[in-house]
Amino acid sequence: MSIIIIDDNVEICTLIEDVLTSEGFKCRSCTNPIIVFEMIKQQKPRLIVTDMLMSGIDGREIVKQLKGDDSTSDIKVLLISAHPHAGPISSDVGADAHLSKPFEISDLTDRVRALMS
Repeated sequence: MSIIIIDDNVEICTLIEDVLTSEGFKCRSCTNPIIVFEMIKQQKPRLIVTDMLMSGIDGREIVKQLKGDDSTSDIKVLLISAHPHAGPISSDVGADAHLSKPFEISDLTDRVRALMS
């Protein structure tokens, strides 16, 4: 079960990848959101876990592009953000779920399991 983790913060990206790998998920991480679409072309993931606010292209735009393309619209997306209105924003752009920062590891793994089932 393949997951791509996107966050321009290397520490957050590594933390999420380590946690999900320890839970048995196959993960790839990306700290440069601009190249994520090339990664998807190489191997389509089942889930993308992405930060909402990043430089270059942000998580909202990634979700819009994924959900607007028939070849990627079935990829589940978990949008992570410290933004106070992350829930409604996530829904508006088409994300399948959201997680507020700071988050508990158990909340992350619970949401990922639910999206991967």
